[in-house]
Amino acid sequence: MREKIHLAVIGSGISGLTVAREIAMWLGENAVTVFEKADRPGGRMASKVINGADFDYGAQFFTVKTASLQALIDEMRAQRVVDTWCGRFIEFDHKTVCSERNWDDNYPHYVGTPNMAAIPEWLAKPLKIHYETPVTKIVKKTKGWQLHSNKTTLGIFDWLVIAIPPEQARALLPPSHQFQTTLSSIKMQPCFTLRAALSEDIDFGFIAALVRNHDISWISKNSSKCNRTAEPSVIVHSTNKWAQFHLNDDLEQIKHHLLECLQGITRIEQESIKSSDVKRWLFANAPRYSGSNHLIDYQSAIAVCGDALVHGRIEAAYKSAQHLVSDLTSEFEEKGVFAHRPMAGNSKKI
Repeated sequence: MREKIHLAVIGSGISGLTVAREIAMWLGENAVTVFEKADRPGGRMASKVINGADFDYGAQFFTVKTASLQALIDEMRAQRVVDTWCGRFIEFDHKTVCSERNWDDNYPHYVGTPNMAAIPEWLAKPLKIHYETPVTKIVKKTKGWQLHSNKTTLGIFDWLVIAIPPEQARALLPPSHQFQTTLSSIKMQPCFTLRAALSEDIDFGFIAALVRNHDISWISKNSSKCNRTAEPSVIVHSTNKWAQFHLNDDLEQIKHHLLECLQGITRIEQESIKSSDVKRWLFANAPRYSGSNHLIDYQSAIAVCGDALVHGRIEAAYKSAQHLVSDLTSEFEEKGVFAHRPMAGNSKKI
């Protein structure tokens, strides 16, 4: 008789969702449980509608070089969950245009539709996910890992995959665990995001801009993406360096400065900005990491994955998860726990 394995995944960003989907295909839909502290999946693939205007205020787009990810994107595109973002792209050196080109289907820049959050929502559909359930403590038991959410026991699982930022993963792991050294060497970087709704549709001369040698690094006309609402909207990201220096500043002061930066580059009038707010991201980006793209401890049956172990990109998150899945499925197959059944799950709170 084959041994049964129950696996828990902490975090429902792209890495966590990828691991959960792939392992559920091997072990069966009831063998994998995802725990997510937010009320939705996606992590930094975040979107929100504010007063009728669409804002993708985390990841802006992604490109694909990995064949397996391309196949997944093609499937999502066929179901109208993904499309390409086409138009004029500009690079600024401070306030001076230094490069410009057109984004087109020759080198696709993908976005979710009707927003970036549609992608993790699609990935999450077949999975068993407990939302609004932060895992606050993990305890190694003789037969697995016991998970706790504050005073609630979530169960004991044979394998545990942690797919959250390194700082948060370290806080859960035992202080002496072998992953601590690697995770402590990875410092994720913060960012502030300005969300601005406009009173009229303004042509900036670009759909998106990379900004160098400035306090901001990115401007995009979010409403130029396909299938967005008619309300014009703009996203501005600060640089990681500026955000780190001003991390604890008042958000109104942050907003005022980012608006000044936006106006200084685009020449947009203050009267054209209908509303605006700022989101603080503590773990926005990860510098390029040259070590292993995932961590696995076979003896303790625990693993860590995520873009922070590669680079702060959506494809990096996917690749980290895929390499971990390859190791895990090899381990499960060796132990005779292979199972292949259609996925079917539900997403709920506990």
